[in-house]
Amino acid sequence: MIIIKKNILLLSVIFIIPVLFANLGYCEDDIYYARCNLKVLKGSYITWVNWQSTQTFIPAGTKLRVTKAGNKATLVNVKTGSSYTLDIGANGKVFLEKFVTKKPSDIKGFPPNIQTNITNAVAKVGMTKEQAYIAMGPPVKISRGKTNTMTYEDIMGADLWIYARRRFGKNIGVAFDPNSGRVNRTEGIWGK
Repeated sequence: MIIIKKNILLLSVIFIIPVLFANLGYCEDDIYYARCNLKVLKGSYITWVNWQSTQTFIPAGTKLRVTKAGNKATLVNVKTGSSYTLDIGANGKVFLEKFVTKKPSDIKGFPPNIQTNITNAVAKVGMTKEQAYIAMGPPVKISRGKTNTMTYEDIMGADLWIYARRRFGKNIGVAFDPNSGRVNRTEGIWGK
């Protein structure tokens, strides 16, 4: 009887301990969602410059486990396990929040044409700032300068966003009506 109890205890320990330690170093506080479509370069690198010429991106709303270290963060897609390095542009949680958020983005409440624009990562005339941001991510510049040391709120307060298409290519401009906050002009956008 004592041997059976010891074996049961041993089996319990063998099966329970791995479960207890499986999430070591991981907590629900590490979970974020892509605030916008995050452009991915060279297979796993995301930069605050947010180059628009790259066709690969992590879709807005993707559930991510985030580990931050200085002005960099590691993003792991919870569903696929794919890992990415994010160059935030500056040190601080407020700068990280340009890219990820605790509340998932849900584009299903937007009209079908807006959902298509977001899925295609493009801003079009008539979209709100939120919709344009979800589609294209943070711009490299706003009317006041480079955005690497600006917050999400700073960017949302600007009426002119400039995106870098590629290192030596024409930039993309998205202008917003100051009264309505909707896109009233785009320059350099594909298929406008």
